Amino acid sequence: MRTLFVFTLLAGLLIGPAHAGAGTTHGTASVLAHKEWEVGLYAPLRRGMGDGFELSIHPLVAILSPHLAVKKVWKPDGGWKVASRHSLLYPTPLLRSLAREGTGGIIVADAVIPPILATDNRVILTRAMSEHTKLSLSGRVMLGTGLGESAWPSIHMPLAYTRTAAYQDHVATALGAQLDGRLFSTFYYRVDLDGWVLPLSEATWATEAKATAHWRPSDRFTMQAGATAVVGAYPYGNNWHLLPAFDLIWRW
Repeated sequence: MRTLFVFTLLAGLLIGPAHAGAGTTHGTASVLAHKEWEVGLYAPLRRGMGDGFELSIHPLVAILSPHLAVKKVWKPDGGWKVASRHSLLYPTPLLRSLAREGTGGIIVADAVIPPILATDNRVILTRAMSEHTKLSLSGRVMLGTGLGESAWPSIHMPLAYTRTAAYQDHVATALGAQLDGRLFSTFYYRVDLDGWVLPLSEATWATEAKATAHWRPSDRFTMQAGATAVVGAYPYGNNWHLLPAFDLIWRW
């Protein structure tokens, strides 16, 4: 049971947002309206705070990996809308839970994992290309530092390797482009491409391409399904993976 719980947390923190659509306005320079809530099976719990602010957290993940994200719209009008999103993370308890032998052991049992503080910072620009189509461009910098002795191997898993690189090597960067549009009726699409550069890591690059179809019968519910393709370098060499993407999202 504990192993299943830990894997659920890892999926929610590292893999869930990339497998799912991660929220109806994820990756865009938009936020929820004041006092509006949204949550998904994998997407975080989000609340619109008013004045262009939005807070988000993964409630279950936060038990072993405390974190909080704030998103702010700086330029809501004009040709390009501009927003930024900033997260503060303390992933140490989760990483230590994954250091074990046998089932559930993603990190070696004798790993020395210090207290780790990390931030995830993004700038997002969004422009309407037509009535139902939006283009978003983003830049991302993750920064991390360990407070003490550190001796643990990197996590050689798709999506997780790039998102934990800053915990050991202090910095990870990414550039992204996302296209959101309408297919027909209540069906929509999202295509998202991200290129990672890990300048201080042993393996220094990765590319992620994600495509999802969204069924949105109302403003209060969205079902998303698709796939994520990952091509990148790992310490053992280059590899590629194709992963399913699915989420159910409710808004109220």
